[in-house]
Amino acid sequence: MTQGNLPDARRFTAINEFAKAYGAKEPLKIYDCSITRRGNCLFFLMREGAEKKLVAMFSPNRRSFLKGFISEKEGVIKIKNRVLNYIVCKCNGENASTLRRIFAFTRPRPIGLTPAIGLGDRLGLATPGHIWAVRELKVFPVLAQQSIREIDRTKRTLREVLDDVSWAVFQEGYRTGFAADADHLKRKEDAEEAFYAGFTMYTVDPSDYVNMEADDYPIDFLRERFNNLPWGDLKVSRERFLKIYLNKNLILHMPDGRVNELRFSEENLMRAAVKFSKAILFVENVYRRIRSLFGRRRFDLEVSIDEAEKPTSALEHFFIVSELKRLGVRFHSLAPRFVGRFEKAIDYIGDLKEFEENFLTHVLISRALGSYKISIHSGSDKFSIYPIIGRIAPDMIHLKTSGTSYLESLRVIARRNPKLFREIVEYSLKCFEFDRKSYIVSVDLKATPNLENIPDEDLERAFLESNYGRQILHVTFGSILTAKGANGEWLFRERIKRTLLDNEGEFYEIIAAHIRRHIEETFKI
Repeated sequence: MTQGNLPDARRFTAINEFAKAYGAKEPLKIYDCSITRRGNCLFFLMREGAEKKLVAMFSPNRRSFLKGFISEKEGVIKIKNRVLNYIVCKCNGENASTLRRIFAFTRPRPIGLTPAIGLGDRLGLATPGHIWAVRELKVFPVLAQQSIREIDRTKRTLREVLDDVSWAVFQEGYRTGFAADADHLKRKEDAEEAFYAGFTMYTVDPSDYVNMEADDYPIDFLRERFNNLPWGDLKVSRERFLKIYLNKNLILHMPDGRVNELRFSEENLMRAAVKFSKAILFVENVYRRIRSLFGRRRFDLEVSIDEAEKPTSALEHFFIVSELKRLGVRFHSLAPRFVGRFEKAIDYIGDLKEFEENFLTHVLISRALGSYKISIHSGSDKFSIYPIIGRIAPDMIHLKTSGTSYLESLRVIARRNPKLFREIVEYSLKCFEFDRKSYIVSVDLKATPNLENIPDEDLERAFLESNYGRQILHVTFGSILTAKGANGEWLFRERIKRTLLDNEGEFYEIIAAHIRRHIEETFKI
């Protein structure tokens, strides 16, 4: 049942009586969208100060329905001649599991081939803003999306990521559906952890197994490496492999009338095989494990090769997909490495006409080979290419964003707590050179203005509307969110959280407006 199934008057009378009886120590906020009825119990989310809690109100004979919730407070209220019990529960992992058991809409589900947007939330607070952005729009949201690198840097777990999203979905009464993406999985064990956490999408990153040197091997050495590939694991003989691919081609019909034929020569086939075969076997190995865990249930698989050093050629795309299909790997999206630079936190760097040609080629290969989407990683803030993507293939795109929501949240800090924002910038500048090592950024710290010379009213413009500021703050998120003082307490994390919650409506609207712009320009909604 939705919240509309309980008459407003009775619903709010009960909640008002609860608020009187509860005796909050800090200001109490009720999230109206969360109010819902299930099994003759009334549920809603509230916030006391900076802490969110679940409340369930029920008749005494309905207590068994709530089995599984761990309460921190219980009580009784009287409304006229009626007695209602209530329990107050922390929004923690144990209670999130029970929430997902009772309310199916708080559980993630597979996407399939529906156009989707990934919405990473490094703070665990931005999901309501993401929901504000996607509500009423025809694009599927991946509300729980985190890479293992992000997990490591924020000291969270995949389970905590999903729990935070489930509570946010309940808070906003969002019933349209969402997915959970364990991004950039480089170990089978990480995929297993994601399964037990409840994730529905698995982005496998085989970049550690890609042999980038194969592009430059002398022909005799290349042939030796090709002959020594693990043909048993590849489930094909060398002779059969050559026969399959030397007789295989793909015709691409370009919109301007050109015809582009993809055909393997013996040399470029050997280079593709030596370069990617071990990576493909890694993907197959992880896929088989995930498949065994899910049994007959559905899940989504993405193959990510976007972190390779060079752009993915059309022939490489053709080869990778052909091999995955030959080995029986069922996947739903592929993330190639495109031409140009997809740096963190800023717009696309490169020739837009070249990108359009490159993107179109990958789309045409996907349409020809069938049944998978093109995924765009580091997709945040690439506003110059969204019109191209939206014009060519809005129906088959998975756009991934993450760090941009963290940056947009810092706008609230800059406006409402400039002292804290200055501390964050100062600390980020100290950590930047170390933190940048695993990211593609080109910012030069020498171009950064002196923080002391910037008045409070210009902090947002100086650091969140400039390339240098956005990249510095983007790559140092882990250091900021995990820094502790000598007393063991968080230096920034709790103060960031409190400032955002004290300005909750503004925070959600900033996030929503920014993400909505991504969606409208990419998916032509």
